[in-house]
Amino acid sequence: MTDDAGNLSIDFLAGFTIFMVALIYVATLIPGLFIGLQSRTIDYDAVAYRTGVILAEDPGQPSNPSWEAPYTDPSTILRFGLALSKDTPNILSTAKINSFFCSTEFVYPNDYQSRAVFGDYPYQFNISLQIAGDNYTRSVGDILPEGYGYSRRVVKIKETSNATIGLAQIQQYYWSNETNLTYAPETHIFSIYLNCTNLAENGPDYNNPAYQINPIDPLGEGVVINLTDLDQTTCESTASQKFHPPSGCNGGSQPTINLSSISIYQSRPLPEGTGRAWSQIIPSTNHATYEVYIDGGTTPYNSTESTEFPVNVTNNVSLFIFPASLNSWSFGDPNSDLNITMQFELSHGDWFLNSTKNQPDGAFEYNYDPANVSQPYLRDGVMEVAVW
Repeated sequence: MTDDAGNLSIDFLAGFTIFMVALIYVATLIPGLFIGLQSRTIDYDAVAYRTGVILAEDPGQPSNPSWEAPYTDPSTILRFGLALSKDTPNILSTAKINSFFCSTEFVYPNDYQSRAVFGDYPYQFNISLQIAGDNYTRSVGDILPEGYGYSRRVVKIKETSNATIGLAQIQQYYWSNETNLTYAPETHIFSIYLNCTNLAENGPDYNNPAYQINPIDPLGEGVVINLTDLDQTTCESTASQKFHPPSGCNGGSQPTINLSSISIYQSRPLPEGTGRAWSQIIPSTNHATYEVYIDGGTTPYNSTESTEFPVNVTNNVSLFIFPASLNSWSFGDPNSDLNITMQFELSHGDWFLNSTKNQPDGAFEYNYDPANVSQPYLRDGVMEVAVW
């Protein structure tokens, strides 16, 4: 007798259910079967290109203060970038370059994997930079294998400004002239003045950051000051020489010169245009803001926390204020003015440095006058990124 009731048997339902469960389970396992084969499909050229774009066109993160600042905690760096700013792609910062390629600051590959190449895949890579005029190539990474992805970019590197004050400038502008004293004073002050408003608003080429002098945000570049020929601008003065500074010692004895302090002051406008208020923001004991080199030495005098002034000087003093180190003090305020003061003590009265009689604010002005300050300029470079 034919059964036409349309009911499914229990055996069929059980078998179909087991089949569907097995099918779903196998489907979830299939992607894992191809994990070992994924490397065959990676476009290494694309990864190398992406890495080159990030390094050459982005300033990195954080940007205020900038990631290359000497006091930045490495754990807070999210992304490496070598560009001066987002407005200057392919124009690289010297400070960022030096920090990026410094093997004592960052370790390959871990520090670079997450901040330059990105991704979960454990890429190997080599990043290099050749700058015109240098006889060496900066690089980080492994030795190149037979095959790899590759990206090459032509870039510009900004060389920052610096000021060198030597014999001619000292004699013309900054020689002590204390007419009310029998002898020139034994304490001498030399100050460098940076009007950050003028530097930010009156830069060359329509304030292009590539040619600006800017010690605070957004560039936060360093400041370099060289005092030279100090042994030629000192000798014991007599009352008869008071109004006629000697050229050379003329038989007089050479005084002992001691650099007794370096201090940095900041000013901001007072309310309703009533003037400016100066305050000391960085004392001589600070070791994370600047380096000072004495008489051509290659090791900073203040390289250790135990360093104390005074320090004896024979011929020259070079002061290098780190890039981005002034940002945390000025908070990026474009109206901040800065005064960097070096105080010297001599063993006896002498004609010597004294900028307190000069304007503005009794200081040498660090500005866009090429007669006083060597201006920023660009150098050619080639950056290459290899990934495998």
